[in-house]
Amino acid sequence: MSIRTELAPYLRGYDEKFTSKGEIRWLPHLLYFHPKSYRSDVVNTDSVGFRYATHGERSHSVADRGDTGPVRLLAGSSTVFGIGASSDAWTLPSRLNVHDERPETWLNFGGRSFNSTQELLLLTLYRHLLPRVDEIVIFSGFNNLSLARMPQTRDEDHGTFFQYHMYNDMFPKPAAERSPARGLLRARREPAEPVAPGIGEQIAYAADLTLRHLDAWKALASTWDAKITYILQPLSGWVRDKGSREEELIFDELERMGGFAAMYGDILSREVNAEYAALLAKGAAGLGVDFLDFSPVMADAADPDEWLFIDRIHLTDGGHDFVARTILEHI
Repeated sequence: MSIRTELAPYLRGYDEKFTSKGEIRWLPHLLYFHPKSYRSDVVNTDSVGFRYATHGERSHSVADRGDTGPVRLLAGSSTVFGIGASSDAWTLPSRLNVHDERPETWLNFGGRSFNSTQELLLLTLYRHLLPRVDEIVIFSGFNNLSLARMPQTRDEDHGTFFQYHMYNDMFPKPAAERSPARGLLRARREPAEPVAPGIGEQIAYAADLTLRHLDAWKALASTWDAKITYILQPLSGWVRDKGSREEELIFDELERMGGFAAMYGDILSREVNAEYAALLAKGAAGLGVDFLDFSPVMADAADPDEWLFIDRIHLTDGGHDFVARTILEHI
């Protein structure tokens, strides 16, 4: 048994169904989403694949709201969905429901492995299931930055996405599009190996794409007159140089398996966080959207020995609770 599953055995509940090797559903337009009507002790989804959030004695979701009335949305990717939570009750939306004294229910509007294009599409495709929305908090930002380093980013109008190679295998481009060369030379010349953009270019691209989609979120939120806030999610390396004892054990094990730092080590620096956050803050201000860079806030408030991260980006139960309470203090 690995250190990670020994410390958090419930993670098997995600590995079996909610990874790229699990049971993702391929969907038109959105590309992929979670299994629908899934039931377990760890994670449960509704009839279209949204995860349930608990509120008191009830569980609510986008497609199964009951009599919630107006709602609040927490949108984003896998951290919002709740990878790392031991049950639905310990996800960020559920912890917001525990600590928020206002009556409106927070719904889980997260999509695992989503970029900002997919996060926005999720709202446009499933808006018909929502009642009035009083508030939207988008807790995101990492996936756009991590995907911006992929060479194929330059070929896509709205950013590239995870599972890109699986998609490419199923829907290969015509030969003429796969090579810039023409005629007989095309058959003889090997295409040049694509070069990843530099970190500065990655940051600028990710920020521009995020702000483009944030503008669309604002337009859609205005139909409800809903307050909207964008929170740049934390990474372990953006919060503190060294994690808790449990975090360091898990990080070391994951790196031996070719983990996060091996792929995104340069992104983990505080300098990248500051540069990315500055661009997002300036753009959000221009849109009239509240913005919060969560990593320095978390660094100031967290106990150095507190176990907050289950990997470099996802949170433990205690981490979800800590982040939910801190979000409410700032919004």
